[in-house]
Amino acid sequence: MEFKYIAILAGLVLLAFLLYKEIYRANKARLIWRILTNIIAVSCFVLLIVPIKFETHVPQNTDEVILLTEGTNLDSIASLKGKKYALSSQDLKNARAINIPDLSYFLKSNPNIRKLNIYGYGLNAAELEQLKGYQITFHPSANPRGITAANWPAKLKNTELLLVQGTYQNSGDESVKLLLKGLGKTVDSIIIGAKSNKVFSFKTNPKQTGKAVYELITLKKKDTLAKDPVPVRVGDQAPMKVLILASFPDFEYKFLKNWLYENQYPLAFRSQISKNKYAFDFLNIDSINLNQINTSSLKKFDILIIDEEELAAISPSERSSIDLAVNNGMGLLIRIANTKALTTLSGKFDRYESPALKGKQLNLKEDHFKFNPLPLEQALFLKSNQSDQPLIVDASGKTVVNSSIKGYGKVLVSTLSSTYNWLLSGQKTDYATYWSKLLANAARKTTDIQSVNIIPQFPVINQKTRIIADLAESGKVPILKVDSILLSPRQNMELPFQWDAFYWPQKSGWTNLEVNQTIEPIYIYKKTDWEALKNQQKLDGTHQFIKNLNTTKNKSASTDIILEEEVSTWWFFIGFLFAVAFLWYEARILAV
Repeated sequence: MEFKYIAILAGLVLLAFLLYKEIYRANKARLIWRILTNIIAVSCFVLLIVPIKFETHVPQNTDEVILLTEGTNLDSIASLKGKKYALSSQDLKNARAINIPDLSYFLKSNPNIRKLNIYGYGLNAAELEQLKGYQITFHPSANPRGITAANWPAKLKNTELLLVQGTYQNSGDESVKLLLKGLGKTVDSIIIGAKSNKVFSFKTNPKQTGKAVYELITLKKKDTLAKDPVPVRVGDQAPMKVLILASFPDFEYKFLKNWLYENQYPLAFRSQISKNKYAFDFLNIDSINLNQINTSSLKKFDILIIDEEELAAISPSERSSIDLAVNNGMGLLIRIANTKALTTLSGKFDRYESPALKGKQLNLKEDHFKFNPLPLEQALFLKSNQSDQPLIVDASGKTVVNSSIKGYGKVLVSTLSSTYNWLLSGQKTDYATYWSKLLANAARKTTDIQSVNIIPQFPVINQKTRIIADLAESGKVPILKVDSILLSPRQNMELPFQWDAFYWPQKSGWTNLEVNQTIEPIYIYKKTDWEALKNQQKLDGTHQFIKNLNTTKNKSASTDIILEEEVSTWWFFIGFLFAVAFLWYEARILAV
């Protein structure tokens, strides 16, 4: 038996009991009023449990539907007539919408639908792809409050900085505090004023290797508004083999040699004592014969660091070997100190003096990092051509480190002579960032045998995730596993080395993706992680998708649809309240 029938039956039994008590009560005054009031009270009480529903006919276009997405303002759609639909993945309470488990299946099951009215933040990229050829009208919600853009490297070397950058949109009336927290302590923080957008940039040097999860926490006074995870993987520095050829062992070379040794770089160091006489140091590497530099010896190194004086002093055959090694992929970093070029190779970079900077500290920056002032009088700078890529510039934009591609390798030129002053002033992070940047840009490039890409950017539990693997070999089907669950990969017909598979994560946090027995850790987010950013991406993506659409407006056919409406329970609550109040008043006051 349905619940509504049980409720009605219980109401009739209660009403019979109350009428019996009223009829046989000794005081017969106002009997008719008491009977009517009891009937009203019981009827309203039952109708609170079993609401009254009725059908109405509403004209609606047969080829048009209303689609509600996350962020829909329910007040703005209250006056809309017609059926409303919402995807099952959207959390829309009290929307009175029909759930759609799968948008693609719904559209194919209703081929007459040609137009969609979308409300809220819109749809993600995968869902929008299913709407090509449809006419779309977008009714966007206001921009979300919170972090609307964020970027950080998923993988780091232990010598590199973790740089977390983004934009925070504070539409509230009070300021909020955004902080980066990791390993149990606050790394950096910033205050975002009310009614403002602010770009933030946090940096830290991870001390441990392996997997780690930092957090971007938003606070308003003592309330936590959001806590978004920032997963990173910190690996050991790849064994990048470094060769240094010095005309004389100055302080710059001394501190650089110690730093490379402490950070486990295999290093061979040769410094000239007198003509054709050298001193050698081999750190983290076996000793080899470096009296004469040739192609064979240079093949053992990923990068050569040399000052221009030494490059000019070595024999033409040695310079020819270096030139050939660079063309074959070895990196070359040349330290220069004069306005006049001493060799053909270093002469490809134009330079000039700027005496006005003498006596001032040097403020440097690169793409994502601003260095602390370097106590150095810098007068020598580099001119950049169209084929060059400046790596380090000063505050006014003058180049101090420039780079250019040569064959399969890269040549870097630096005018900085005393970066060790950072170490002397306690700025170890600046020193490490500078040399890590130069080494990473100049070193011989290695080709990964495989790479993995995850779509979407923030994979969420219980939602479809696409795993794309690019392999070195295209003829063999790869073995893809996630937490020992074997996946079924598909081969890309146009790119035979590329395979993909779909997976629905079951738990949040770190999980292991296995590609041909190679473990690739990936992070699975909770549904509530990065909500503002994902909603902003949907807004921007939906706007851009509609902008790129080429659909013509067709005249819509109208028909009557039957909607089931419900009488508001507030009316029955008011009736019940008045009836009970009258019975209480009559029994306590009027009966006296």
